[in-house]
Amino acid sequence: MALLPWPAVAAGLFLFHSAFLAFLFYACVCLYGTWRLGGFACRLRPQWPLKTHLGIALVSNLVLVGLYQLLGKWVLPADFLIERLATVGVTKASFLWLFPYFLIGNPLVEELFWRGGLRLRSFVPGQPLPSLSVAFFFGAWHSLPIFLIAPLWVAPLAVLGVMTIGFALGEVADITETLGDAILLHALAADLPLLIILFLASR
Repeated sequence: MALLPWPAVAAGLFLFHSAFLAFLFYACVCLYGTWRLGGFACRLRPQWPLKTHLGIALVSNLVLVGLYQLLGKWVLPADFLIERLATVGVTKASFLWLFPYFLIGNPLVEELFWRGGLRLRSFVPGQPLPSLSVAFFFGAWHSLPIFLIAPLWVAPLAVLGVMTIGFALGEVADITETLGDAILLHALAADLPLLIILFLASR
């Protein structure tokens, strides 16, 4: 089940050369996997106060966007990024759908599938997969889009970063016993800084 995102994203990116279709296919397999694994039964109501989420998000955005401002021209040159994104149809106009998708759709479907279906439900009742295992697969499939847009020497570090985020979100889901907090943190502390960085690079 954890391998489903690979062919879905690969088909969108490399067969149809469309980031929109890649994300659409990915969302569909995530929702299918969530349904098959019973992940829709997970609680979604956040347990932590909103100020906690906003505080974590503020720190994350300042650190990640700040690092890009300092090191971006060496780590992820804007011209290189724009050229690679254009190969899969991501242009400035794409931000009209990228922003709502990554702030609402992506955190929801990813947490339902990875932390809800795979992590908490799995195929063996009462025996959830270890957070580290789910984080490995979560980061591994992200290698497809990461290696597409990032220089070769940066991509493995980015994949490791995604695995770390996946592990942290799994721990949050375990602590709170709900997906609500992981969804909010995924949107505000992980996807939002990525969108800001893409926006800054494409100016």
